[in-house]
Amino acid sequence: MPWLLDEEQQAFIREHADKGGTWLAEALGVRRHAIYQYAHTQGFSVKKRIEPKATKKISSPWPKKHKNYKKYLVMRDGLRCHYCDHLMTYDEAQIDHILAKARGGSDAPHNLVLACARCNGLKSTLCYSCPEFREAIKE
Repeated sequence: MPWLLDEEQQAFIREHADKGGTWLAEALGVRRHAIYQYAHTQGFSVKKRIEPKATKKISSPWPKKHKNYKKYLVMRDGLRCHYCDHLMTYDEAQIDHILAKARGGSDAPHNLVLACARCNGLKSTLCYSCPEFREAIKE
């Protein structure tokens, strides 16, 4: 059978299993099926193991849940309402999604701002540029 391998080929496969089945098949001049069949029957993997690149992990000061973003939003934007520029206290400030989650917005920091209760209530699921919202905050 063409997929049977001799002992020398088998030893080569065990020694270089981390290079992957395709590489092994090309190096030995046999079909990949033979490599994978042999590895399967022997109980080991010949999938290529790619070493992860050494990356510098960038730690973000932003927590994972948007409800914990308030102090970071205050540090970034201050305590003024994003929409009407009203100066608020920390307790009055509410987190608002610029593009509402109901319209496909996310909890990503770039989509979050601080708003006063009035503007946050008026905006609801409207978009920032919706004429109804722009008119409502002028009043």
